[in-house]
Amino acid sequence: MEPEELSGSAIRQVFAEVSGLGYSINFAVLDAADFGAAQHRYRLVMLGARAGPPIAIPTPTHGPLAVSGKPWRTLRDAIYDLRATPGPHSEYTPDMAKYFGLVPPGGTWRDLPKDMQEEALGSAAYAAGGGKTGFFRRLSWDAPSPTITGRSNRKASAICHPDVVRPLSVPESARLQGFPDDWLFVGSMSSQYMQIGNAVPVHLGAAVGTALVSHDSAHTGEGGPEAADVERLLSIATDRLRATARNKRGRDNGELLFSTAVAVEANE
Repeated sequence: MEPEELSGSAIRQVFAEVSGLGYSINFAVLDAADFGAAQHRYRLVMLGARAGPPIAIPTPTHGPLAVSGKPWRTLRDAIYDLRATPGPHSEYTPDMAKYFGLVPPGGTWRDLPKDMQEEALGSAAYAAGGGKTGFFRRLSWDAPSPTITGRSNRKASAICHPDVVRPLSVPESARLQGFPDDWLFVGSMSSQYMQIGNAVPVHLGAAVGTALVSHDSAHTGEGGPEAADVERLLSIATDRLRATARNKRGRDNGELLFSTAVAVEANE
């Protein structure tokens, strides 16, 4: 394979270009749930500094990687009080509702009767690759939500309420992203869902912002960016993504079983 065809080539190129501008770079794959969001949402975060050493990656405050011992926040923590007054929400078609009614909390299409699974998936049943874990997905009260999408009423990106056969409402989705209850979303309901689904979780944004402010306060006026090991950072990020994929079906009460070695190295 050509160098530009290898895994991680885009990151290496960005790293080289930004480093060439005089920045010291650090990057990692972060999960919003590790910073207090009641939602697993993985994002590659790259931080650059013109003064002092590379900016430290935020340290998790919740979950198995956190030294605080705080567990991940669950769906129950975030939206249980909205059960009686969920606010505006979309609906499933009667055909989709039929399948969702057979999926238990925390389940997916795999929990449907065997003779209905192919029918429910439609053409996706014949698509190669992937576990199709987003299809007919119903949430559990006692675990963080999966990544909030902009179209939670579609069978391939469903975010179904644990107790009621309906998508999460606009206010419930906003809560999982960390927006205050008085935050105003405008436009059609589908537009509001999309605005929320495309946003960066507030908890994750705050953690990154705090890292930037802390670095600026500690290193203002220092010169000479330090070189970072892009291959080591890529290895850590890749290991975390692979561990996440392997353990998607191994969550126990909301705990994702990351490799201890990866967890320790990611926080060094």
